[in-house]
Amino acid sequence: MDDDQTESNYRNIGEMYGKTLNWDEQLTVVRTMFPFVSTKVALQEKHFAKGYAYSCRIYAIERQDEWASMTQYLEQALEEYQRSYEETGTPEAIANLLWALCLGYVFFADEEVIGATGYEYTKSCYETGMLLIEILRETKTYEELAEYYYTLLHVIGLDGNEAGVDFCKAV
Repeated sequence: MDDDQTESNYRNIGEMYGKTLNWDEQLTVVRTMFPFVSTKVALQEKHFAKGYAYSCRIYAIERQDEWASMTQYLEQALEEYQRSYEETGTPEAIANLLWALCLGYVFFADEEVIGATGYEYTKSCYETGMLLIEILRETKTYEELAEYYYTLLHVIGLDGNEAGVDFCKAV
């Protein structure tokens, strides 16, 4: 896959803030800005462990031409984290669902996708994010992470209102 084709599959995270980052810089930002969690107890649950393995695969990607496989891993991680929460109520699964929602929105909800469905798409993602945040806020262990992701929703332009990404960045 050539660079042009790879580039069309995701957004350069720096472009959200008027910068172009090279591949290594983007990976550093992603690994820092979008934390996912695990505990020994959570890893004992089979669906959480599978989701966590897919999440780790995403962060293990080092070459730009491999990034296209990220969508596959992200979808599989989402599925496993959802199963984990539904079957056992694993709070770490909720935290990692939030991670996947934000990561997916930043990299794959480009102007074409958002423009086609506009406010409704963003609002739906925001509402899902807020539901996950409310669940996390109820846990003592992850209430600070919930607040971090609440802020991150606004930083990445996932604000649930019609003001748009530019307004959120300005704020």
